[in-house]
Amino acid sequence: MRLGEVASVRSGLVLKRKEAKPNQPSIVYRALNLRSIIPNGYLDAAQLDSFSASEVLSSDYLTHEGDIVIRLTAPYTAILIDKPTAGIIITSNFVVIRVDSKLMLPSYLAWLLNTPKQKKQIYESATGNMLSAINARYYANLDVILLPVEGQRKIADLNQLAQREAYLLRRLAEEKEKYNAEMIDAAQRNMRRNHKP
Repeated sequence: MRLGEVASVRSGLVLKRKEAKPNQPSIVYRALNLRSIIPNGYLDAAQLDSFSASEVLSSDYLTHEGDIVIRLTAPYTAILIDKPTAGIIITSNFVVIRVDSKLMLPSYLAWLLNTPKQKKQIYESATGNMLSAINARYYANLDVILLPVEGQRKIADLNQLAQREAYLLRRLAEEKEKYNAEMIDAAQRNMRRNHKP
């Protein structure tokens, strides 16, 4: 089955079209950028841009809970939008997929799009153009495996647990690295103090 049969797939907003002019009333939004999408499959809200729009933007261009947002350039990371990351502008560097959740769970699709097999297909499709960018039409025509919803839920839950574990292990490694650096620094300071020429 093609993804476009169970989901709407569209490109993000070209910001220049809605940018407020200097000294003009504006509405400020948070906006996605390439730095805000972490290759491990999550959004870093601290990296979002601020954008002043000349008007209220259509909700079509804002993230909604359950959306899948994908980078159009390598590494083609797909992220699942949750409640805290809703209401952010989807810029033209991304495509947004909104699935019919009676047929396909967004969390399952996010997992599927980030699998090594799927990423390999995307990379192979992108090699033909200079920028290695993929367009929204590619995702609409993508063949997807439609498992029963309960099967999708099991895979999505397992993936969520694996992502959580990987995140905690990364945090532990970062904290351990800081701890080790402080211990070595303290030992070095101690040796200097105790070493008198």
